[in-house]
Amino acid sequence: MNIDLSIDLLKTFAAVAEEGSFTRAGELRHVTQSAVSMQMKRLEENLGCALFMKKGRVMELTPAGETLLRHGNRILSAHRDAVAAFSHPELMGSIRFGCAEDYTHQFLSAVLAGFRKAFPSIRVDIRSAPGVELYRMLQSDELDLCLLESMPRESISVSPGTKIAADPLSCYHAISEGGLVVHREPVVWTASRSGGAHMQKPLPLAVYHEGCLFRAMALEGLQRAGIEYWISVVSPSIASILAAVKAGLAVAPVGASMLDNTLKTLGPEQGFPLLPFSEVRLHRAPSANTPIVDCFTDYVVDAFGKA
Repeated sequence: MNIDLSIDLLKTFAAVAEEGSFTRAGELRHVTQSAVSMQMKRLEENLGCALFMKKGRVMELTPAGETLLRHGNRILSAHRDAVAAFSHPELMGSIRFGCAEDYTHQFLSAVLAGFRKAFPSIRVDIRSAPGVELYRMLQSDELDLCLLESMPRESISVSPGTKIAADPLSCYHAISEGGLVVHREPVVWTASRSGGAHMQKPLPLAVYHEGCLFRAMALEGLQRAGIEYWISVVSPSIASILAAVKAGLAVAPVGASMLDNTLKTLGPEQGFPLLPFSEVRLHRAPSANTPIVDCFTDYVVDAFGKA
C-alpha cells in the first residue's frame, strides 16, 4: 500500500482540522477551496478512510482523522525543526524572553525543547514576572520578546473604587492593542468541586498582586454585581492560587485552560458575573528585529496553535 503523506497535504489537512472549513483552510494556505477539497479527497483515497464528517457548517474529524492529526502534528513539527536548522545553520547568540508564570509550565517546555534541538547555539534567557513589569522591561529594551495576557480594550474600564496599580491602564491599553494574538480563552470563576467557598459571605478570593488585570476585572465584576468579598489569598504564583482554591479556601478568576477535574466553574446561575475573554499576545521590542527573534516567534506561535 503506497501512502502519500507529503508535507503539503499534511499542512492542508492540519489547516482544515484547525479551521473546520475547507474555505478558511484555503485562505490560510493561500489556495482555493476547490484545491483544498481535491487535496483532502486524494489524502482520504490514499489512506482508504474518511478523515472528516460534516456537522452543520463545520467539518469535524473522524476517529481516523484524529489519529492522523496526532501523527501529522509530530511530522510537521519535525519538518519545521529541520527546515529551521538548515535555513539558519549559522545562527548564534541569545534571546531574552519574558513570560507570565501561567504559561511557563503549559507551553514553554514545548517551545524550548524544539527550539533547543534546532538551534543548540542560541541561549534563551527567561524572565517570569507580572505582565505590567514584563511590558515595561520590553519597552526599556531589557527583553526581546514577551508573552502578555490582555483583554479587549472595551473590557478595560475600571471603576474609581477598584485599585489596580499606579497608572496601569495606559500600559494595559498598549498591551491590548499591540503584539500578535497567539491565544484566546475565557476568564472564569473557579472553586473546588468539593468545597463551599463560593457560598460564603463575604466571598473569599484568591487573586494576584495589585496591578494584575485579572484581579482588577474580577473586583470590578463583583462590585457591579453587589457581591461582598474579602481577599484571603494574594500570590504572584498561579500554582499557589490554584492550591488555595483546591483546598476550598477561596474562589479565583483564572483562564479556562488552568482548570482540571478537581475544579468547577461558576457563572450567572450561581450568582457570579461573567468575565471578559483573555487574549495572550506576543510582543516584540522595537529593536529586536533579528533572525533569532523571528525563529523563536515561530516556535511560540506553533506551541499555542497546538494547545
